[in-house]
Amino acid sequence: MEQAIPPALHAPSRPTTLHRSWSTAVNLRMHANYRQVIEKAHQSHQQNRNPSEITSEDTTLARLYSYGFRLHVIGTFHATRIALNECPTTSQLGKAYRQRGVETLEDLASQSMEPVPTDFQAVITSLHRYHRGVLRVLESLQAELAIAPSQTLRTIQDRFRQIIESISGECGIHLTQDTHAPEQAGFVVPGLGITIVPLVYGEHHSWNLAWLAGDERNVPTHRHENGVEIHLGYEPTHGMTVLGNRRAKVDEGYAMPIPPQTDHGWVNTTDQVHHVPFIFGSLQHAGWGVFLDVEPSTKSVDTLQQVERDSPAFGQMVYLEREISRAAQLTSCWRKTLIPYTVTHRGGSGGLELSLTRANQNGFSYPASGFRALSISRGTAEIDIEGITRNATQHDHFGVPAGLRCTVRQVGDAPLVVLDALIRGHGTSDSGHR
Repeated sequence: MEQAIPPALHAPSRPTTLHRSWSTAVNLRMHANYRQVIEKAHQSHQQNRNPSEITSEDTTLARLYSYGFRLHVIGTFHATRIALNECPTTSQLGKAYRQRGVETLEDLASQSMEPVPTDFQAVITSLHRYHRGVLRVLESLQAELAIAPSQTLRTIQDRFRQIIESISGECGIHLTQDTHAPEQAGFVVPGLGITIVPLVYGEHHSWNLAWLAGDERNVPTHRHENGVEIHLGYEPTHGMTVLGNRRAKVDEGYAMPIPPQTDHGWVNTTDQVHHVPFIFGSLQHAGWGVFLDVEPSTKSVDTLQQVERDSPAFGQMVYLEREISRAAQLTSCWRKTLIPYTVTHRGGSGGLELSLTRANQNGFSYPASGFRALSISRGTAEIDIEGITRNATQHDHFGVPAGLRCTVRQVGDAPLVVLDALIRGHGTSDSGHR
């Protein structure tokens, strides 16, 4: 029998003013779910961190919200700090507020390298610290603006608030899209010069977007010592992909697995911008997002041997759009592993596993295994994570923390097709059921 979901899990968001012991107050838009778990954290801290009133529903919400904040280790926590460092300030008191804001952003980014607990500590440590940190940043910016108004600083504050409220103001299921690069939420990779937009961030793997609309229209050839990747290409695409010491012309959708210590990249051969979503991970990295594991290649792509797309050198590459279209033609629930983890697994790196699911109106339930990153490829889905629900559509991405049950159901007449990615080592398994 299904358990009834408390009304608070579906209540709308509204602005909430939290009065702190600090000198100012911040209006932060909060969904009822967020407000509920923040109040539980506050009550616990007032009782010497007593966890007795924290329920499993509170822990689930805290984990979901914490993962929403966690992806900003290379998102707004990093980008806002860079923007503040480049924004001039003259007032001594303003400089003090600025320093507090910048230092808090550094602390938030550092926290985002830590695993999210699976018990009550997610409420009274992880989410509590995230919440206090983002409030402190907003208060610092607000206080500085009161002293010395600045349109540049106000824009930085507004962009930061908008991104934070996209997490705090929703039910706990945080959605991101690979259709654009939000202002003040990306990371420029040292040595490559491309902008990375984080979409979903787990403990050891993530789903991201290489945004190639700037001066750099290619993904420069590079390798990772301990990291594994899967590059994804959606039509229209016209270019040359690089893998090892080979290159191949690619004119339709693809998914290309990349083991560690393997050169890879993308060369755009047209004037049309082609953005590259990609999945990245490593079991050897506690927090890979700082992109220290990047080694640019000095080889010219023109010197690499050109081979056919279907040659053995690219034998593990998948015709992604064909697979999605084939799944969309089905009427029953169906699941297929497109790239098994063994393709990229080397030593202790672990391997990325990419799978595809066709889910109908009856719904498909994923196993409560490790952290899972999901992407809606076709149609509209109702997402249900432990009774918390939200609709998502094509290009939306979200994460499911380890051990939580997730079901996706088709909404409307359009077929629902979903991609998902796990990172696995030897001895782990993954299976689904209807």
